[in-house]
Amino acid sequence: MTKVTHTSEDVIPLASAVKPKCYSYIRFSTPEQLKGDSLRRQLRLAEEYAKEHGLDIDNTLRLQDLGLSAYKGEHRAKGALGRFLKLVETGRIPKSSHLIIEELDRLTRQGILEAVNLFTGMLLNGIILHTAADKQTYKPDTFDFGQLVISAYKLQAGHEESRKKSSRLREVWNEKRRNVHKTILTGKCPL
Repeated sequence: MTKVTHTSEDVIPLASAVKPKCYSYIRFSTPEQLKGDSLRRQLRLAEEYAKEHGLDIDNTLRLQDLGLSAYKGEHRAKGALGRFLKLVETGRIPKSSHLIIEELDRLTRQGILEAVNLFTGMLLNGIILHTAADKQTYKPDTFDFGQLVISAYKLQAGHEESRKKSSRLREVWNEKRRNVHKTILTGKCPL
């Protein structure tokens, strides 16, 4: 029988172990929100959350959809989230990478089927999701029925909020059009 011995070169020190990648995703729906506090608040929350959990945010990808609707899915079709998802699907973003978002409704505000599909699809692709505002972590290997129900509820609540806003805004414009002969429709003159 041959005895196997290990040298110090065979042992990989813990300090040189590869740390998982961590990304922060920032999103809001309208360019007007850039004038407010949304960007600063989301960045601060992500940075604080990462620091608290020993994660280093990789800023090589600029995962920001500033002024792209999550209700209509624009952020997935032509935004940073869509690019991130493609990188995940192709394996260029490795499994066990982390994604920090402020809340689940920053990820999507689409209908329940699209929202749950996006959310669980990311988990199935090995992405660990963190919501900084409520300090929740969703891991593929420990995700359970309770987390599914709660996350589906939160995703649906975000969709409903956007649906109500859209409906109210549509009604405001319909009313303006009905009364165009009485009041000015908009402050902009025809070009």
